[in-house]
Amino acid sequence: MITQRLTQPRLFKQCSLTVLVALACSAYSQQAAAQTYAPWLRQIGITNAIESAANWGKGQVLGVVDTGINATHPQFAAGQVSQVLSSCAAVSFRCANGFADDNGHGTAVASIAAGNRTSQFSSVTAGGYTTLAGNFIGVAPAANIVAEKVLNSAGSGYSTDVANGVRRAADAGAGVINVSITYSNDANTVAAINYAAAKGAFIVWAGGNSAQNLLGNLNTSGLTQTAIQHLVFAGSVNSASVASSFTNKPGAGSLVSTTGAKTSYSNRWVMAPGEAILAPYTVAGNNAYYLWSGTSMAAPVVSGSLMLLQNAWPILKTRGTTADLLLATARDLGTAGVDATYGKGIVNLTTAFNPYGTLNVTKANGQTIAVSSLTGSLLSSGALGSLSSIQSKLANYTAFDGYARNFSVNLSGLIKAPISKARTNPLPTNTYSGPRVMKFAGGEMAFALESDGGAFQHLGEFGYNADQAQALTTGYTLFTSKSGSVSGLGYGATSSYPFAKALYNDDMIARQMSDFDASNVGSLAQGGYQFSYGTSLSPDLRIAATYSATPESSVLSPNAAQNNQIKFGLSYRVNNHVTAGMTYSNVAERSSLLGAAYNSGSILALGQNATDVIGFSLGYRVDRNSSVLLNAEFGTTKAGSGDAGSLFSATSTIQSQAWSATYLQQNIWKANDQLAASIKQPLRLSSGSAAITTASVDAQGFAVYENSWASLVPDGREIDLTVNYRMPTNKTDTLTLQAAYQKEALNIAGSNNAQLGLIWNKRF
Repeated sequence: MITQRLTQPRLFKQCSLTVLVALACSAYSQQAAAQTYAPWLRQIGITNAIESAANWGKGQVLGVVDTGINATHPQFAAGQVSQVLSSCAAVSFRCANGFADDNGHGTAVASIAAGNRTSQFSSVTAGGYTTLAGNFIGVAPAANIVAEKVLNSAGSGYSTDVANGVRRAADAGAGVINVSITYSNDANTVAAINYAAAKGAFIVWAGGNSAQNLLGNLNTSGLTQTAIQHLVFAGSVNSASVASSFTNKPGAGSLVSTTGAKTSYSNRWVMAPGEAILAPYTVAGNNAYYLWSGTSMAAPVVSGSLMLLQNAWPILKTRGTTADLLLATARDLGTAGVDATYGKGIVNLTTAFNPYGTLNVTKANGQTIAVSSLTGSLLSSGALGSLSSIQSKLANYTAFDGYARNFSVNLSGLIKAPISKARTNPLPTNTYSGPRVMKFAGGEMAFALESDGGAFQHLGEFGYNADQAQALTTGYTLFTSKSGSVSGLGYGATSSYPFAKALYNDDMIARQMSDFDASNVGSLAQGGYQFSYGTSLSPDLRIAATYSATPESSVLSPNAAQNNQIKFGLSYRVNNHVTAGMTYSNVAERSSLLGAAYNSGSILALGQNATDVIGFSLGYRVDRNSSVLLNAEFGTTKAGSGDAGSLFSATSTIQSQAWSATYLQQNIWKANDQLAASIKQPLRLSSGSAAITTASVDAQGFAVYENSWASLVPDGREIDLTVNYRMPTNKTDTLTLQAAYQKEALNIAGSNNAQLGLIWNKRF
């Protein structure tokens, strides 16, 4: 059967050939330079970002089954049309000049799909389009091209010629095969489509220019399901996205697979611009460009679009879903939904290059979760700072859409900035305070009850935010026997005084130590119940132990769940002035890592963690009313694994440290006043990292998962300088003047903070 003759090009009537040649040398206008792509390409949503993401189709191979191609035409880059792989595939006639185009149609088709040269005309207006100099007029201008000549100079040939061309193009490695020739459902054509599809090629077939239903609604039988998935028909629309007067329609026919399943032509039919498309007419010379119309022009627009898609995401070609995606993302035209005129609608690369369906990320346990449904967050702590390295990885995290395509998503917002008491209550009222003491014959009883929750008691404090301040309650009792044994029971946010008193049996050292304990590892297990006991082993040697726990939803760490600490200590009084101490503790965190809190099972959970801490202290009693205390602690958090539902798969061994130097003097100008000055480094992680499950794609586009380690070390080092003078005004009231400077507060580089406050406090 002889195929229908091709639609001949329409001569650009607005100016003669000589005028076009002259304009080829004219300078680009500013307007032309601003418009990068031809108007029919912008009509299907092509942008610079899309072309760049697809690398302009570089590496893709387009098979053009047509009248041949003029390989040396300036519309193509040198070597873009393969001289080696191209051939005369005709079996019904001999090609006098190999695959060379002696009709012009094939060169025009190849140019529309993959022409590398920009428009050389300062302005060409026709068919509702204005094409400016510098406009790209090829969809995938960096793709390679293979020409398979199957039609003679008159544009005619047999279906056996076309079928052989499709096979040859597939054998040459074409990923997309463009057939801008009348479609036939004969056995040769069906076999050729099956053959090419089995090799992974997508076949784009022009819908035809008879203004009729495809094949008069006759079905096509014998195609494999794979072939149907790889086959697309192209109809033509004008510049207004209205069906061209000449275009065929999908009609009511179907593709019937070898299993008997039916797929309507309309479900494999997509529209593309096919009127007044500027392309070369090589038989009139290399400088001749004409305006072409026909579904022959729409087909290469579709072919180029497929190449861009699968160049950006190789997984589409690997899984054979490139055409499915292009059809699924087409912009609906005509009757809502798939119809017998427009099929799926018009190609829409803007939509096609965006995620389709649900975007998912993969957790450490291999399960996926939708990005839109991610819940929970990681509330960082001062010890870890802003977690900048982790945030950097999360800011460019890989997720996959419904077509297994990789997209970058920003998950860094799941990490919340650290929150500390230094921000909500920068100048605490109970700094260096001790309990009320009642002496009796068998020893002494001490008790303390403080509540920090009212704005009234912060009158005069600069920088205080009553809306942010949290109510902090501390309560404990201590019994000290004449023999020096200390027993304590407490509950509250800052209940470290009882253990310090049990260890040293020295009120001044205990007050200094409690300030240090409020900023080290032990503070992570405060806020709940505490039991302390200490006794003398000799006149100069004491031993003490404590257990403390943080209940769920404590005031210090709203997301924490039952952190606990077991701590042991020894102190030795070297002489009347010097006392040394050493402690060992183990802090177990259920839903936090050095204070960075999360919900168990959340997407950023770091599992359960245990930290061993060694502490050293050296106190020097200058006189009865003044003391200097040096403290240092070194923590080691054991390597662990993240929660099953987390992106974190593991953590390394983590080292942390804290230190302070404090001077305390009392009874200076009046009874029970005190002056305190300190310099300290609160708890800071010094080494350690976490493994995040990250994804990349291989050459075929398949996801490859690995553990990507990121440092947990903060980018700053907090150093605090504080001066505190407290003076009682009566039995229940005190007036405190405090000044503080935080260098790199919360261990965040550049976050410096200076504060001054005058605070009145009343005890009940």
